[in-house]
Amino acid sequence: MTEPGSQARHPQPASADAFAALSRAPLFAALDRVDRERLAAAAETVTLAPGGMVFHSGQPYGACVHLLVEGRIEVQRPDGSSELLEPGAVLGLANYLDQSPYGSTAIARTPVRLLRIPDPALRALERERPALADAISRALAERIRRRAVRPVPGGVLAEPVRHAMKAPLATCAPDTTLREACRTMQHRRIGSLAVRGPDGALVGVLTFAGLAEASLLHGARPEDPVARAACETPRTVSAEAPLWEAEARLEREGLRYLIVVDEDGQAAGVISRTDILERVLRAAGTVLLEVRGAPDLEALAAARSRLVGFAAELRETQRRASRAVRLLSEAHLAIQRRALALVEEALEREAGPAPCAYAAIVMGSGGRREMLLDPDQDNGLITAVADGADWFATLAARWCEALERIGYRRCPGGVMACEPAYRADLATWRRRIDTFVERPGELAGQWSNVVLDFDTLAGEEPLVEALRRHLLEAIAARPRLLEFMAEHDAQGRPALGLFERLRSAGDPEGRGRIDLKRNGLRLLADAARIYALGHGVGATATGDRLRALARLGVLSRDLVDSVLEAHDVLLDLLLTHQLGQALAGDVPDALITPRALSATERSLLRNAMRAVRRLQDRLLGDYGRQVL
Repeated sequence: MTEPGSQARHPQPASADAFAALSRAPLFAALDRVDRERLAAAAETVTLAPGGMVFHSGQPYGACVHLLVEGRIEVQRPDGSSELLEPGAVLGLANYLDQSPYGSTAIARTPVRLLRIPDPALRALERERPALADAISRALAERIRRRAVRPVPGGVLAEPVRHAMKAPLATCAPDTTLREACRTMQHRRIGSLAVRGPDGALVGVLTFAGLAEASLLHGARPEDPVARAACETPRTVSAEAPLWEAEARLEREGLRYLIVVDEDGQAAGVISRTDILERVLRAAGTVLLEVRGAPDLEALAAARSRLVGFAAELRETQRRASRAVRLLSEAHLAIQRRALALVEEALEREAGPAPCAYAAIVMGSGGRREMLLDPDQDNGLITAVADGADWFATLAARWCEALERIGYRRCPGGVMACEPAYRADLATWRRRIDTFVERPGELAGQWSNVVLDFDTLAGEEPLVEALRRHLLEAIAARPRLLEFMAEHDAQGRPALGLFERLRSAGDPEGRGRIDLKRNGLRLLADAARIYALGHGVGATATGDRLRALARLGVLSRDLVDSVLEAHDVLLDLLLTHQLGQALAGDVPDALITPRALSATERSLLRNAMRAVRRLQDRLLGDYGRQVL
C-alpha cells in the first residue's frame, strides 16, 4: 500500500468481523471455518479515506492481497478503462501469482475498509487446500474472459441453433424404468433421453452419467422409474438462438449438450459441441472440396497459397481462435492427404499397389490439429508387416518431396516418413516405444514430446489405434518416461519475470520479443500430453486432453478452465501476428514484440502466462524428477 500513514490509519490486527468478511468473499467461500479463521488471524485491517490509493501502476508488489470489506474502489488501467469494485472483491491477486509490479492503480472512492492478507499466509494455505487453488484458477479464468474482447461471430456461427441440432428428440415417459431407458439409449446409440410429462412438457433429462450415479451412488434399482431415480434438470436453448451463443453456454457451464426448445417452449431437439463443430466443418467444405479434387501438385500449391485468406476469414467468423486454428489445421491436413494420394496413384502405376496395408500419420502440431500458417512436416508411416520396404521408402521420399514443393518445409529434426526411423511396420514401432519407455533419458523425453501426438492422416486407422493402445499400456506399466518428458518441458518457462510483467524469451536476435510457441503454447501442449499419457487418455488435441483430464478428476475444472482460456488467448495473439506478417509478404514466425501490443493485449498475455505457469508448476510437482 502506498504510504498508508498519509491516506489511512496504520494497519491494525483484523477485527472480529474479519472472519465474516472472508466468509462472504467468493474467493474464500470454499474454505472451511478453521482455514478462514487462520487467514483472519494473519490479516490486518486497513482503512482509507476517499482518494487514498491501495497501490499505483508500476509500484512493486506489496507481498499481500487486499480484500475489500466496506466501500468502493476504482481500478484504473493503463488503457484508460476503469472498474468500480464492490465489497468482496480481491485486489492484487494477479500480482500475487507472479510477484510482478502492479499494472493498474486502485483508488478509494468512498471511505474504505480492507483486509490486508500477507502473501506467505495465502501461499501456504493455497499449497495445502486445493479448494483455494481452484478458486484462484477460477478468478484467473474470469479475468481473462472479462478482458478478452471477442467479436460477435458471423458466418455459420451466426446461424440459428435449429440448423445444427439433432432432431427429433428421443424421449421417454417419467415412469419408464431405468432398465428400459438404458436399453433404448444403447439400441439407438444416443447419450441422452428427454423425459416428458403426460402433457408433453419437458420435465427432465436422462444420461448415462445420471444412470451410473443413480445406480452406484444412490442404490437405484433397474425397475425404478427414471423420474424418481436419475432425472436431471434440463438445460435449454432457443432454436432461434445463434450457434455461438449455444457454444458459449456449453463451454461456460461445462455441459455436454443443450435441449433445444421452440417458440412455444416445447423440446425440439438436442445440440452438442460436436454438432456445432460438424456444422462449421460443413461450412468450410468449399475449401476442403477444392483440395480433395485437386488434379496435381500445382493445384495443391495454389490451394496452399490461399490458406492465408482462409485463415483471415476464419479469424473474423469464429468466436474462438482455437476453433479457427482447428479448421485451418483440417485444411492443411487435407492438402497433405491429397498429396499422398496423388503420389501413391503415380507409384501404383509404376510398381503396382502397396504390398500391405498401411497408415500415414502426422505428429506434432498436425497430430494436435494446432497448425498455424507455416507448419513444417511431421509425418510417418506405419505398415501392417515388414514386407515391401522399398515400395514404402519410395512412397515416403516422393511424398515428403511433394509436400516441400507445395510449401511445407522439411522438419529440422528429421521427423518425416522419408527417414527410416519414422517409417516402419507396427511391430517395429512398438519396439521403439518400448525402448524409450523401458530406458528413458533426455533424448527419449525430447522425442516423446513430438512423436507421441501421432494421429491418423490417411490409411488404416486400426494400425494407429493399435499403436496408441500399446503406448498407453506401456506407459501405464513403466511411467518413468513421463518424468523425462516433464524435464524437457521445464527447459522452457512462461515469459514472466520476477520484477517485470513480461519477459522477452526465445528471441535469438535479442530484440525483446517473446516466442509464443516455445514459452507458451508448447508448455501447455507438453503438460496436457504428459498428464493424458499418464492417465490413459487417447485424445491428441490439447483442449480435448485437458477436458478429458477434468472429467476424470485428474485436474480440477477450474484449473483446466483457466488453462483453456490462456490457450485461446495465446493462439489468438499468434494467429493475428502471423496473419499480419503473411499479408505483408513476410515469413510467419512465433516471435511477438510486447511493446507492439495494446494495453489490453499485454494484460491478456500476462494473465495467460500466469495460467501457463500454474499448470507447469503443477506438472513439475507431479512429474518432476528430484534433480529439478
